[in-house]
Amino acid sequence: MAGRRYSLNRQLAWERLQRGWSYEETTERIRTEMSRAGEIDTGLNANTVRRWETGERWPDPRYRKHLVAIFGKPASDLGLLTPDELAVRPAEETLHEFRRLWDMLTRDGNGNGWDRASVLRALVGASMLPLVAPLLSLDPPAAHAGGRTVDPDSYRQIVRCQRELYWTSPARPLYEAAYAHTQLGIGLLRAATGTDRTGLAGALAESALLTARLAFFDLSQPAVAERCYDVALAATREAGDHALAAAVLGHMAFIPAFGHDPAKARTLTNAALQHTWHGVSPMVRSWLHCVASEVEGRAGAAAASRHHIDLAAKALDGSPVPPEWLDFYDNTRLHSFAGYAALADGDHGEAAIQLDQALAALPGAGAKQRSVVLADLANAHGNDGDRAAEYLNQAVDALHTDWYGTGLDRVRAVRNVLGDSRNGARLDERVTALTASRAALPGS
Repeated sequence: MAGRRYSLNRQLAWERLQRGWSYEETTERIRTEMSRAGEIDTGLNANTVRRWETGERWPDPRYRKHLVAIFGKPASDLGLLTPDELAVRPAEETLHEFRRLWDMLTRDGNGNGWDRASVLRALVGASMLPLVAPLLSLDPPAAHAGGRTVDPDSYRQIVRCQRELYWTSPARPLYEAAYAHTQLGIGLLRAATGTDRTGLAGALAESALLTARLAFFDLSQPAVAERCYDVALAATREAGDHALAAAVLGHMAFIPAFGHDPAKARTLTNAALQHTWHGVSPMVRSWLHCVASEVEGRAGAAAASRHHIDLAAKALDGSPVPPEWLDFYDNTRLHSFAGYAALADGDHGEAAIQLDQALAALPGAGAKQRSVVLADLANAHGNDGDRAAEYLNQAVDALHTDWYGTGLDRVRAVRNVLGDSRNGARLDERVTALTASRAALPGS
């Protein structure tokens, strides 16, 4: 690039994109921080921020501290430190106490009475909080600098096989295998360099995304899913893969959407959509609009929900080619999302039409989704108690053969359409029996 004096600052650009901020919004946030600090606005503009990212300029010290503040990241994670400044990073032994405290924070089944807030207070007291991000990043530790690397294609091949198994295998054992493979990938990436590191990072992102999907959608473990999504997102930055970053952020949005926090979910979907301007398949953008539609539908914003469905359908014009890993969305799934949006708008007739199309076209690999579509069809026919009960019972049948935590949640959410009827009581008995025997079911 003509006029470039420094390296591209991909780290700064990536953090901005993950938040869905434009150059103008980033500029305004810096100005706000400067005003709070009583500093004078010296003419900072959006073009300056752009030039920091392209390497045409280096941020002055007076701006670096405000970038750290608005992003909530240390300067090393934002690409704001020179090689000489990075050279003063603490030695390995300086991190020993931090690692001990961090283990207390992250260890499963912590029985020592330490919660996240307690550990973070200890880190602050030990002046170690700035060390959190470097340790959690995927930077190669010195101990592994001379280690042997692995062929990224070999690692990715296993990810590909596990992804194919997702649609036909019990969730619990597949989750355990995928989680182990993700852990392996983290260790391998820390030892990798050069092009192997970039390729391995992309494969790790796919593995962590699959693990998180299993944890959240199949096993109803949002806390575990969040940890895996964080790994996936960090790996997409290492890989420079905007499509995968968009997919990870879109999946992350489901957690607050299901948890009745639409504002946080919207922030994530907006950030995901920002990535789609960087050569990403329109198929990914279509799926993201479907995610945004469900977020709005759950928030009661029916018009916005249906508008996103229109944008999703428009993005599919021309039959775009999806990335290999995007096996969870197609035109059939679009009908399913459209049905949900119509339900949110109270248009049960249109919802039934869309959901009938989705059900009829569901491929064999979409068996898990069947319980969700059937539950939504029950909702669409809520005025006909017998028909709604039939659909809900079919959904429970589907859960017996293809367990899906999200499907059970949808059945429970729709169950109210049966009221205090005999059909409702019978369904309650079936759901109780299903959950009671959960440990003996495939995928338990």
